Amino acid sequence: LRPALQGVRASPCPKGWLDFRGNCYGYFRHELPWRKAQAWCRALRDGCHLASIHSAEEHRAIARFVSQCQRGEEEENVWIGLRQLVKLWAWSDGSKMRYSAWDDDEFTKGNYCAALEDSSGFLSWEDDSCGERNAFICKYAA
Repeated sequence: LRPALQGVRASPCPKGWLDFRGNCYGYFRHELPWRKAQAWCRALRDGCHLASIHSAEEHRAIARFVSQCQRGEEEENVWIGLRQLVKLWAWSDGSKMRYSAWDDDEFTKGNYCAALEDSSGFLSWEDDSCGERNAFICKYAA
């Protein structure tokens, strides 16, 4: 056993994952269509989904994390857990949509899944064909 350091707590998240406000976020650079990316997240552990984003603060933390993960590479869009069901957008984890960051000129082009937009530093969302292959970010409650 290692001695505990006073005031230091171990992250509940796996190495290389972002620990933010009780959630763990993992970035995966291999590019998959949205459904396969969601299946990948679900297979990692119970309660894991493509990431839902519920505040500007959470969004900024995720954007910084993705930027760090893609440093030195060509930046690519990154799937999040938002997709269009009939005419409504819904998070794959079933949570309510309380925040959005759509790039105005990107919204409602008839595509059905959402990605963090690389050209905005991942600070805006764009809709993309769900069959597109993108990197992705998974999230689960720690």
